[in-house]
Amino acid sequence: MQSRKRPSKLLWKLFAGHAVLMVVALATCALLIVRGLEEFQADELTEHLNAQAITLRAMVRGQLDVAQSKRLDRIAKEVGENEADGLRVTIMAVDGTVLGDSQADVLQMDSHCDREEIQAALQTGRGESTRWSDTLGRTLMYVAVRVGAEENPEGVVRVALATRTIGARTQAIRKMIWTIAIVAMAATAVFALGLARLWTIPIRRITRIAASLSRGDLSARAKVRGSDELARLAQSLNEMGDHLSKQVSTIDGQRQTLEALLNQLEEGVVVAGPDGKIILSNPAAARLLHPEDPEHPAAHLWVGRSIEQCVPQHDLQRLLLSDGPGQKRHDAPDGDASPTTGKPADRPTSEVRLEVHHPGGSVTLLARGSYIEIPARMVDGATPGGSSKAVTGRILALTDITEIARTIQMKTDFVANASHELRTPLATIRAAIETVMNIDVGQDAESARRFLQVIDRHSTRLEALVADLLALSRVESTSREVKPAAIDVCRFCGELSDRWANRVNEKQLHWDCVIPSDLREMTADQDVITMVLDNLLDNAIKFTDLGGHVSVTFRSERDAVAVEVADDGCGISPQDQERVFERFYQVAQARSQAEGAQASSRGTGLGLAIVRHAVASMGGRVSLTSELGTGTRVTITIPQPS
Repeated sequence: MQSRKRPSKLLWKLFAGHAVLMVVALATCALLIVRGLEEFQADELTEHLNAQAITLRAMVRGQLDVAQSKRLDRIAKEVGENEADGLRVTIMAVDGTVLGDSQADVLQMDSHCDREEIQAALQTGRGESTRWSDTLGRTLMYVAVRVGAEENPEGVVRVALATRTIGARTQAIRKMIWTIAIVAMAATAVFALGLARLWTIPIRRITRIAASLSRGDLSARAKVRGSDELARLAQSLNEMGDHLSKQVSTIDGQRQTLEALLNQLEEGVVVAGPDGKIILSNPAAARLLHPEDPEHPAAHLWVGRSIEQCVPQHDLQRLLLSDGPGQKRHDAPDGDASPTTGKPADRPTSEVRLEVHHPGGSVTLLARGSYIEIPARMVDGATPGGSSKAVTGRILALTDITEIARTIQMKTDFVANASHELRTPLATIRAAIETVMNIDVGQDAESARRFLQVIDRHSTRLEALVADLLALSRVESTSREVKPAAIDVCRFCGELSDRWANRVNEKQLHWDCVIPSDLREMTADQDVITMVLDNLLDNAIKFTDLGGHVSVTFRSERDAVAVEVADDGCGISPQDQERVFERFYQVAQARSQAEGAQASSRGTGLGLAIVRHAVASMGGRVSLTSELGTGTRVTITIPQPS
């Protein structure tokens, strides 16, 4: 019975509220309309009285004299009798003497010079007032106008109308307005009752649905009609039911999402609790820590196991243990320092680097261990639904930094090689200079000339080395802007032939420059491609025997232009082909034999490294094929704009 009474109370509350609100609104509107009507009627009557006064002024202008009193009094009475509303007309001289009045005996009337409307009319030409009339004994509305000019007034004409007459004019309209208002109030009361019933029906329905949901019936749903607040409330109830019914699946979905994210991470993640058991891990951790043990449990099977069972490296075990050097365990007595104090972000992070042997080679790992707050329910043995207080565990992040370590080592080797390559010619030059300084040039000019040639040869090599280092620095610089432009291939090939003609002739080489008929232009940075081909041709000519062949072939490919530099020189062994693009790497056997005794022809070991970076700066690629005793072909491919 209570569930039925509550909507009834709400119904009457809604009805009373709506009814009172509508009645007050209608009464206020009716009152404002009546007041506006009265003001409008008063304004209309004022203008009417003013028009009557102006008309009467025209009739009596030039006649306001005591001698004309009877005539003026007759005019006033005639005008007053013609008005059905009981219009009062008063004509008076400039000194206030009444010369005529439609409703009183002028002989019995006092001077009206002190009346406010008379004074206003004499001063401004028109005066108005609503006041009590001592002569007639009732309240009148007066309008007075001056007769004559302001400098020489003749008198004043005044007309008046009783205020009750004004009220009588609007009484019928007021009655009609209030009648309409009362009928509207009755109608709005009925409308308010219907509206209250209309609103309470969905509220009752929503209340029943809420009661069903509170009892655990998650299948209960409310019908949603419309888009108002009640509809949104019903929709919210339905959404709450959907949410409650899907809560378990949502939690499971969140778990699956976390697992998916962890599984896709390239970095290994291991989380251990304060009891030394693993709480969370991902496949990357198993892959990085156990590359050669396919029988080792998968990462998801690590949960609940001890750190020692899953992490074989002792350095990593120490990072995962909650107690480290100089630290106290979580069960430390009161008063001792404990790592559980403070936020995890305030505690130091430890890291180590270690080598792990993989089937494909050694892998360098960077391991970072730090504290992490873990919900107590995640720790093994915690009671489900128990305390939500967090405990402190450890998280280990494993990152494969093999490429970074290799890059650092490459830079270190580059500095060492560059220092060595610079130091060798400098030491030779220094020794030659010291020898020349100790030689009597006049006695042993030949020896002096020989050492000066050594100085010249090694200084030339030093100059070439510095030039190649600068060139390599330029092509490796990320700030350098590549400026592609259209290049006439025939002209470019001609300039290339002219530039290397002397070297080709010196070794009596056969030179070919092949350009297909359909290739007229290519787009590239001319300075960069010139540097690339100069380095390739320098190697081709240098390592080709007398009478050999060197060729440059241009080919048009799909969205690219390929340029091939080929020779039939000594070639490069397969084991050396993988390293010839490294800085300062030089083939030691076949090519050293090809150089012969000309030590000055020894290269810097930077040419192909410059080629690789220069081609990469234009978005191209470079490839090399070679065979010992047969020759070498280096092909660069430069993309072209579509």
